[in-house]
Amino acid sequence: MQSSVERGSAEARRPNVHRSSYVVAVLGGFIGGIALASYAVIGPMWGWLLLLIGAVCIGIRKPRCVLFGALILGGALGMWRASTVLAKPSVLWDLAGDKPKVTLTGYATTDFEPTANGGRYFFRVFTVEGDTGRVRVDDRVLVLGPEWIRPRQGQIFSISGTLQRPMNIGDEFDYVAYLAKEGVHARMYYPEYGAPDDGALSRSFRWRVGVEQALAAVRARIAESIGRAVPQPMASYLAGILVGAKGLVAQDLKDAFARTGTSHILAISGYNITIIAAIVVRMLRPLGRRRAYLGAVFGIGVFVVLVGAGASVVRAAIMGLLALSAQQVGRAQSAGSALIASAAVMCAVNPMLLRWDVGFQLSFLAVLGIVYVEPLVRPCIVRVVRWEPLAALIATTTAAQVMVLPLLLYDFGTLAVYTLPANILVLPLVPLAMALGLATAVTGLLVPVAGQLIGQSAWLVAAYQLSVIRWFSALPYAALEVHISATLAGALYASLAVGLVAVYRRRVPSSTA
Repeated sequence: MQSSVERGSAEARRPNVHRSSYVVAVLGGFIGGIALASYAVIGPMWGWLLLLIGAVCIGIRKPRCVLFGALILGGALGMWRASTVLAKPSVLWDLAGDKPKVTLTGYATTDFEPTANGGRYFFRVFTVEGDTGRVRVDDRVLVLGPEWIRPRQGQIFSISGTLQRPMNIGDEFDYVAYLAKEGVHARMYYPEYGAPDDGALSRSFRWRVGVEQALAAVRARIAESIGRAVPQPMASYLAGILVGAKGLVAQDLKDAFARTGTSHILAISGYNITIIAAIVVRMLRPLGRRRAYLGAVFGIGVFVVLVGAGASVVRAAIMGLLALSAQQVGRAQSAGSALIASAAVMCAVNPMLLRWDVGFQLSFLAVLGIVYVEPLVRPCIVRVVRWEPLAALIATTTAAQVMVLPLLLYDFGTLAVYTLPANILVLPLVPLAMALGLATAVTGLLVPVAGQLIGQSAWLVAAYQLSVIRWFSALPYAALEVHISATLAGALYASLAVGLVAVYRRRVPSSTA
């Protein structure tokens, strides 16, 4: 008979696995299963095999076997979810293959964006009418049209023309999958415009579109009010960072942002929201840690509403809130679990994000860097930079850049040499520029003269930021072409992962009974 001492020593040797680890294993396996199904053709037999292996491991009832079984079961679920979405049929894709002339009724989901040959926008289709009659759908189409017809987001109308399937150009970029990730399965060039058929529009549809129209009208009024008080190109820059109106920013200015690695300032991404929210917290810190955090959360919420609360914006806000909460709580393990959980939920809603949404990938990696890399580099930076707010900004920016750099080099092949000093000199003033821009817009709508006065301050801040970016972009070797392969990018991330695990294991030794 086994003595109590022997039983106690056996329990002490048994691995201590927290219950939350099983949940994290399922979610991590789910993400891995989606990635596997996205990059390789997996038959249903492999899914059933993984389910069997996972069930057997869980049946053994040893903690590590149960943990491995949870990981395998999560992988099987992820593969099933990705395969289901990838195989989902599209009415517009099928019609585009036949190329008949059809009439689409719906509304513009984005504002008109000027291009070299006119402009483009996304159009959400509610009904399709052709030779076979009218069919109700819920799909999107990319519309390319003339420059003199500029629909606004939320505007309801009908377009008539021939649908065409998107096509890939080259082997490096899967344009078809990129559009499918956004729910776009067809294109229409230079359509004929018409009034919508009122009988085809339901009450719920009109209510949903009405909300988008109201938000679009608010954004347009804000951009117009800023334009009356602030000269160009500062006005378009302020409208771009405040309400996401990137189409107003001149192409040469966009190129300057790209050459200095500051394009994220114009983009609505988790990376951008995270950096800005962290700066807001630092600015509000004298009010108290909790009030500063709540103020930043409120600011993120207002920003999401202003720019339209689209799916990509909501994903970016979630990533930003996670990084902000991680810095507030100060526990990397809890933040890492929350990051995996949020990524799993987003991928469950749209599995195509994991492979074909670069914005999602950059946001995820940036938040990962802020959670795990920033606490490691901050002590080193504090020794050199004595002013704590500046040291925190440099640490946050450096940590995010370290994590996103391999992906940037793989996807875009451009190394912005001066990205760190440019971000340090420009980023801290982004919240101030946004606040002054919003104050200029609101005041200008109520009292135009007062808007002009406040607009001078907004102009001064924006002019400084754009001058810094243009100066760095004009320096020699500002942007170098450095393209790396997927294998090298994967090796770099594997090395980073191994290094971080080793460092954190030394910092937090495993407990022994």
